[in-house]
Amino acid sequence: MSDQTNTSTFASNPDFQSVLNAFLTAYRPILQNELKLAASADTLLKEAAAHPPTCDDEIRLANSLFEPFFTQDVAMRLLPDEGRQVLGKPDQWAWCYRRTLCCLTFGWLVCRGPRTFRGFAYYLYQYWRCVRQALGQPVSTPPTIEEKRDFSTLVKILGSAYAPSIDAERKDLEYPIDIPREIEAGTIDCEVDNNVATSVFARLCTQESTAALFGSKAFAEFGNAAISRSCCCYCVAALEFGCCLARARTLVEAVRCLEEFFTSLRRCFEPLIAQIDAPPACSTLTFVAVCTLAGIEISGTAAGGAFTSYTLTYNIGGPNINDAVVYPDCSRPPAHASSTTPVTGGVLGYLDMSLLPPATTEATVYLDVYGSGGLHLQVNATFQFEINAIEITAVATVATVTNQDPFNTSASIIKMVQNVSNPAFEQSVGGVISVTGSAYTFGCGDEMTQYQLASFGPASGAIPLPAPTPSPSALGGMPLIAPVIYDGTSVHPWSSGCLLGPTTPNVILNGDLVASWTTESCTLPFPPHTPYTVPKISSNGKWNSYPNSGRYVFFLEVDEGPIVSPHTPVVPAGEDQVAVWLDNYDVFGMLTRIGNVVGCGDLHLKDYVGTTAPVIGIAWDYPIDVTAAQKLPNDNFGSYSLSYQKNGGTMQPFLASDYTPNGTPPGTSPTVRVPNLWQNVLPTAAQAATLASWDIVTALDGGPPPDPNNPCVSTNPWQLPRGCRCAYVIELVVNDTTWVNDGGDNHSTGPILFALNIINDIGT
Repeated sequence: MSDQTNTSTFASNPDFQSVLNAFLTAYRPILQNELKLAASADTLLKEAAAHPPTCDDEIRLANSLFEPFFTQDVAMRLLPDEGRQVLGKPDQWAWCYRRTLCCLTFGWLVCRGPRTFRGFAYYLYQYWRCVRQALGQPVSTPPTIEEKRDFSTLVKILGSAYAPSIDAERKDLEYPIDIPREIEAGTIDCEVDNNVATSVFARLCTQESTAALFGSKAFAEFGNAAISRSCCCYCVAALEFGCCLARARTLVEAVRCLEEFFTSLRRCFEPLIAQIDAPPACSTLTFVAVCTLAGIEISGTAAGGAFTSYTLTYNIGGPNINDAVVYPDCSRPPAHASSTTPVTGGVLGYLDMSLLPPATTEATVYLDVYGSGGLHLQVNATFQFEINAIEITAVATVATVTNQDPFNTSASIIKMVQNVSNPAFEQSVGGVISVTGSAYTFGCGDEMTQYQLASFGPASGAIPLPAPTPSPSALGGMPLIAPVIYDGTSVHPWSSGCLLGPTTPNVILNGDLVASWTTESCTLPFPPHTPYTVPKISSNGKWNSYPNSGRYVFFLEVDEGPIVSPHTPVVPAGEDQVAVWLDNYDVFGMLTRIGNVVGCGDLHLKDYVGTTAPVIGIAWDYPIDVTAAQKLPNDNFGSYSLSYQKNGGTMQPFLASDYTPNGTPPGTSPTVRVPNLWQNVLPTAAQAATLASWDIVTALDGGPPPDPNNPCVSTNPWQLPRGCRCAYVIELVVNDTTWVNDGGDNHSTGPILFALNIINDIGT
């Protein structure tokens, strides 16, 4: 909302009073109708039953307010004298007037309630149709291919403009630690983010979006007109007024909205405007997915009646440069050293943190705005920002991902370890593992004092996940490491190295967080070449997760304190967490019977002519949490395999058609437990079930002896000629899908052997 100085500025303005009276005249029938319904509960209920509200009703309501209000007389009275001179007589900008009426309606509709991107896109569709109608180019029924392409372009532009607000929301959700402080300080109040739609509205007035909004024919007629830029600014001001009015809860607030409308239009027709919004005390990173960017946002205004372009540069102690500048449309120097799109109270650009020198925490940003006739304005502002690299990116070298919790049927976005084979699920890990990420914060008068890494859990039933409370002194949980201290002393230096050798940082940036302070061996580079040591952070440690199994939360906390001594108070600077399924259960395998042989006995092939030999045993893995849903990675049984070996020969695999786990049809993949029991106790030998129905005759029958002189030598060395006998070994191997250690092994057991004598007595 504007401050009270606007009231005194416009209260005596006859144009303002006339416009306000026109607004009240248009708004009064709506209020009177509501009062009529409020007079009787019976009347209200009948109306609600007879006319349930629809989307079309909402649009009709908007039209009933803005069409009577925004007459050509009102449109002229809203303008300053400079604006009337630029736009001329009403008939000279009638197309702009009709378009602005659509802008008012769209701004009001889209801000009447919290809108998701899809909801915003719906009202953008209505706005597009309204503008096409206003310009005498109504959308076809059904829309033509070209019209569909234009609207798709608008939605893409909307996505680019909308994305920064989503990125900011996601950051707040993932790192909400500063929000209580900002609420207490008063920087977050009832008006926070009220202008979040402003930058979106401004992006809908670029040349690209205007071309898609108007259509090729209307854009050729109006898009490059002399008044086009002024009309666009009028439209953005109207969008903001409609949006403000939609949020207004009283008529007094509606007056404030009208004052802002007047103010914005006066700024539209100033020759040049250059303004950088006052930076916060400590700027934080803005994540702009569409630009693949994490940067410092620079907002303000670069506009005016004579505006032609603006540039951003910055200074970090040397000459002004633009290497890290990114403009709102994601363009960058040197290919795009400036932007020709005016910005009014929106995002001017960003400083890409990845392109700033390491440890940069302050930059003076310069905004240069250029106008026709050689006009030029320059303003600057100094930004203080904090390097806040606090993130877990991988566990056991398996990447993390943020997604819906697969074990929670309610909406629950979490960071998890992504399954290497099925990205929609989590990956279980076990053994001795690393935790990859970054733990570093510095700037805005504070520096890191330590970081902590701990696990919390297990979460019985998989949900709800543990919710650790950050604490510099009592984080709790199961520490993966001792707190890693940073105090800048000779014991814990920020960087270190051998004398005359390279000095390297001791902070963890995209490294193994399972770290500790240790020493590096050095030797003096001059006689007597005495050996010595220097403190060094060791970032290649591993955490032994054994014997833990279950669903845990790995929690990273970075703490900070003032740079100045005594560096207190120490408070959490930020945290990150990831859900991790730990599995340190061994898999189990057993062979109990082949055909009718239960020990080292004789198996007669003639008994299996025309049938198969059942292979009975156990191929089994524990559920990680028997009380949780049976799906990946809680159910992470991998597979089992069977093979056979003739005495003195080589191992031969069973055919795919031999597998019949738990009596299923031949050819069923051996990727299910045998026996298929979901329990937390090991099956007994008595519970052994069918692993395979082995076509043993096809596999082993060598037929009549091919060489009478060597009657027991077969053509295929793994087979047995008729009339011969030989010792065989059956082998079982079982594994799961858990990623064990950083190398990605699995839990496995085997070879499990079963010896027997095969007698080929077929035909006897």
